[in-house]
Amino acid sequence: MNSLKPYKLLYSAREDVVDEEFFGFVYLFDKNKLLSKFGEDFNSPFFLRSLSKPIQASLGVDLGTFGYYNFSDEQKAITCGSHSGTKLHCALVEDILKKAGLTKDELKCPKTAPLDLIDFDGEKTALCNNCSAKHALMLAICKQMGWDIENYCNISHPLQQLIYKKHLKYTHNDNIPVSKDGCSTPVFAMKAAEIANMFFDFFHCEKYKNLFNSVIKFPYEFGGNDRLDSEVITLGKGNLFAKVGAGGFLLVYNFNEDKIFIIKMSQNNNFARRLVVLKVLDELSWIDNNPASYDLVNGFNDIVGKYYCNFSFL
Repeated sequence: MNSLKPYKLLYSAREDVVDEEFFGFVYLFDKNKLLSKFGEDFNSPFFLRSLSKPIQASLGVDLGTFGYYNFSDEQKAITCGSHSGTKLHCALVEDILKKAGLTKDELKCPKTAPLDLIDFDGEKTALCNNCSAKHALMLAICKQMGWDIENYCNISHPLQQLIYKKHLKYTHNDNIPVSKDGCSTPVFAMKAAEIANMFFDFFHCEKYKNLFNSVIKFPYEFGGNDRLDSEVITLGKGNLFAKVGAGGFLLVYNFNEDKIFIIKMSQNNNFARRLVVLKVLDELSWIDNNPASYDLVNGFNDIVGKYYCNFSFL
């Protein structure tokens, strides 16, 4: 196995004593090259996790599935995202299944509680799983194409082979590492430059414009409250697309500047990732204001220290 040397991206301090440190990798790309990075990855691949969802969802365009079942823009958006499992999100997923003549019983993702508990009734379901919309689209594609719907998560399935080959073409290799994601679908590992190139091609492809514009138009349906990618898209006011991935991943694309920012935290800490990401986007003037607080507070909301970003792209 290759060794990684992550960079200290963020730390907190109380009374000039360092309290916590958060490590990872950050990259800034334009279409032609890597502009800057922090952290030595020795050109190693990372498993993309949910970062792949927009690419997986693009099969709905390639195969005409969105039109075949008359998906709404909200439904297109949620198939690209890791939704928070509210009643609104579950209803969108259930309607996708209904349009394809399917039910929630066909979903192969685990039964979970929603990420947003605002209207949780205590019952864990596959619909609440943050990957259920991706699974619903996969099932709809299988139904449209006449493929088996029982084993649609297997890497040998025609659907997963199409997705695999779609990722593979960006690596210029004969194969890439494949594992099983938390939701049971195959997950692929790619190097940072390969990830950036894949998304540049995605955003530069005219036929996918309606798909990513649906996400920008409906960021809440795509993710939800307290979802970092939804927050970044909203702050970007139509100029930013963002997608999170488990394991500390986030990718942000700037349409006006044609640049991509990628972060891969070593720790799966959503709070620390948010502080780093919003600091970077504010520094690059990709957002108008940074809503994050960098105060370290105790249980009485007393300020007892600060969080500090330990790098700069400027």
